[in-house]
Amino acid sequence: MEFISPAVIIILGCVTLLLFLQWKNLRGPPCIGGWIPWIGAGFEFGKAPLEFIEKARIKYGPIFTVLAMGTRMTFVTEEEGMNVFLKSKEVNFELAVQNPVYRTASIPKNIFLKLHEKLYVMMKGKMGTFNVYQFTGQLTEELHKQLENLGTHGTMDLNNLVRHLLYPVTVNVLFKKGLFPTNERKIREFHQHFQAYDEGFEYGSQLPECLLRNWSKSKNWLLALFEKNIPDIKTYKSAKDHSQTIMQDILDLLEMETNEQMSPNYGLLLLWASLSNAVPVTFWTLAFILSHPNIHRTILEGISSVFGTTDVEPPLHS
Repeated sequence: MEFISPAVIIILGCVTLLLFLQWKNLRGPPCIGGWIPWIGAGFEFGKAPLEFIEKARIKYGPIFTVLAMGTRMTFVTEEEGMNVFLKSKEVNFELAVQNPVYRTASIPKNIFLKLHEKLYVMMKGKMGTFNVYQFTGQLTEELHKQLENLGTHGTMDLNNLVRHLLYPVTVNVLFKKGLFPTNERKIREFHQHFQAYDEGFEYGSQLPECLLRNWSKSKNWLLALFEKNIPDIKTYKSAKDHSQTIMQDILDLLEMETNEQMSPNYGLLLLWASLSNAVPVTFWTLAFILSHPNIHRTILEGISSVFGTTDVEPPLHS
């Protein structure tokens, strides 16, 4: 009996593997890859993600998978598919976000899974629909202070203006009043590092830090900032009612549930979660208002009816 040559065995194996992969792909959504292993469509996707997704939707339909940087990302772009996805018993949010949380905030899997549900319940109770009104007074007071510091004249890029207002307000309300720096050099430093961290967050959640040196530098700078200030945040008491800040509630839970020194890491997550969406939402809201004089005027009249009027007439355009 003659032996089958090794070359024939290899060819048959490759053909079998190819047929298996094709059969597997038929059972799932279309997969967009590339000719370079592991990288896949990473370069094309990274250049213009939103444009890439829209072109893929038109070509492949409402559900498709993108293979990029060793990660399979499946996109669901229609409401019907989203409802099926979100109601599926196979979906596990904790497992889906655990690895990105580890990459972006260096929180180990065992700590994250142990604390996630408890932190979620606590945060929902503190900042849910029925309790969020409790922050209105603090936010208004802090915003007034920042607006007063701006003066009544001058120009500024709208995106920079939003960041200039929201960064100190958020930090002082959620962490500790007075935590945000007042020195101009330190303010610029904070802006620089948080913007670098925020803008590179998506890449940082997927790629090794060694490939993102500037992003990693800003991440470590923010972690060091929280590590330095955690003792002061922990002992801070409100001058008005001695109420605790959200970060203090998180610190209490961390101390009760684990001995791990994860306070700076969860501080970084809270900072990112509170600012990453707030800045663009505020920017586009203001941009819409300023581009529609009638809406702008109506809003000003509503504000004046509550807070009174000023002698300065604000411009209709940014």
